[in-house]
Amino acid sequence: LFRSLAQPVLERVTELTHESSSMSVLEDDHIVYVARSSAKRVMSVGLSIGSRLPAYCTSMGRALLASLSPADLAAYFDRAEIKPLTPKTIVDLEVLKRVIDQVRSNGFALTDEELELGLRAIAVPVRNRRNQAVASMNIGVHASRVSAGEMIHRFLPILQESARTIGHVLP
Repeated sequence: LFRSLAQPVLERVTELTHESSSMSVLEDDHIVYVARSSAKRVMSVGLSIGSRLPAYCTSMGRALLASLSPADLAAYFDRAEIKPLTPKTIVDLEVLKRVIDQVRSNGFALTDEELELGLRAIAVPVRNRRNQAVASMNIGVHASRVSAGEMIHRFLPILQESARTIGHVLP
């Protein structure tokens, strides 16, 4: 269901931004890719439908973690294996919890070379008609080409509108 609804929207995001875009859901302590539209450039992380990545260090994961209830988020932090994947990965639990709180308050997550050096990504939750975050969408870029500020000013509005488009048709 997600893929058929999301694919044309993600392809439009990629067309507008010339960057790869993806949609994922939270499963256990990971995000699982359910749809993806790749720009011609390739990151070294080979991602496809079904790929699993840790939630704590990915933009889509943080967008979904921020939508969990306080009890579910606490349970996640109790069981998740938090380890550095790059020198920039946030692994201090108190800092990570503050970052998730900031994501909740801002409505988007921005990660900067935490999953892979050179990869910067921005994500928003995809909310269904009952306002439940059921998935998240992101745009990933090479950090040397696109600044964090540009991602917020140029890409965030496109992501937000695209997430609303998909969310309106989800039960």
